[in-house]
Amino acid sequence: MQHNKFLMGLTLVPMLLSTQVFAGEFTLGLGAYTAKSEYKDLKNSSGAVPLIEYQGDGWSVSPGGLSVDLLGDEDAPLKVSAILESGGSEMDASDSKSFSGVKDRDASIDLGLQMSYAVGAGSIDGTLTGDVSSTHKGYGLDVSYSHNIPLFGGHFQPTAGVEFKSADYTDYYYGVSSSETATGRAAYQAGSAINPYLSYSYFYPINENVSLIHSTSVSFLDSEIKDSPLVDRSNTWSSFVGVGYKF
Repeated sequence: MQHNKFLMGLTLVPMLLSTQVFAGEFTLGLGAYTAKSEYKDLKNSSGAVPLIEYQGDGWSVSPGGLSVDLLGDEDAPLKVSAILESGGSEMDASDSKSFSGVKDRDASIDLGLQMSYAVGAGSIDGTLTGDVSSTHKGYGLDVSYSHNIPLFGGHFQPTAGVEFKSADYTDYYYGVSSSETATGRAAYQAGSAINPYLSYSYFYPINENVSLIHSTSVSFLDSEIKDSPLVDRSNTWSSFVGVGYKF
């Protein structure tokens, strides 16, 4: 399974939907995703996924996880939220013959803070998360800038950002322990990594209730990840398209 890449295709969806809904509103829909893993010899992951989001009073739950507002409201330029989400770069060793003798890499449950500061038609966003499930025991930091552009009756949003992953995170997902070594797979200890990325999303309202959503993201991997014997790519990508109905 390529859990993290699947989520990459969904991370922009709740944000797009949330900008269009108010407290007490519910969104239901269906989408399809495809993603390319960084792990060696793994095929593209693709499939259908339901879209379910509820926007409560100061909180929301969506495919991206649970978010609780701590500071700011709809009109405030600065917003701070606590988030609970699934993270990591999950890998099932049985998905590739190249990983014979390698342990599965599991998804983590991450708790963190998310900040967004409005700057004109765009926003500067920062997220700090840490593993609370003792999966990799690491943490990550993400900083990005997004800009909203009206386009063909919808909203186009390009984003540029960079993410930092701690050594505990990268070594869990990309390191090779002495018990996992084999011919052509030497032991490897990964250090902290910095991965820049680019993405875009497009939200098109068909009417007051129905909207189309599309997003694509590409991440450029740090050498600490690229040099791992478990990895054979220098980048990863994901794409998502779906339709949502707002009640």
